[in-house]
Amino acid sequence: MKYLKIIVVGLFGLYSLFFIAGSCLAPVMAGLGNYELSAKLTSLYMYSCHQRPDRGFWILGYPVALCCRCLGFYAGVFLSSIVLIMNKFKIHPVVLVIFILFVIADVLLNFVCNINTGNYVRFFAGIFMGILFIVILNVMFGRIKKRKRLD
Repeated sequence: MKYLKIIVVGLFGLYSLFFIAGSCLAPVMAGLGNYELSAKLTSLYMYSCHQRPDRGFWILGYPVALCCRCLGFYAGVFLSSIVLIMNKFKIHPVVLVIFILFVIADVLLNFVCNINTGNYVRFFAGIFMGILFIVILNVMFGRIKKRKRLD
């Protein structure tokens, strides 16, 4: 079961790294004049993110192919999956509550109150969402492990 958890979390980490690298490489390629490759990379993420340029970071004068929140999410998943695989994943429950409240506040301010929280706040909210995603995976594997012991 331990190896299955490492494989699943590792695959999520690699998947996230693909999104981070490709979305950041798109504006670099455009900045270097390779517009065709930049367009292909950007179109890869078209169905996973709204890609609004005003809601994303810019590199070399071109927008990253993911918005700040999505880029943060994939960064959070990637970083926390590495920490989990290294078996150093310990987060105090109070910190998890703070992460959840931060994410809820960001989403409510943006979508319900229509208040622009800014790209850096969105980016950190995305990182917290990615970490929470890995926490949920870790809890699920822990419950499966406990259930197998009971059988």
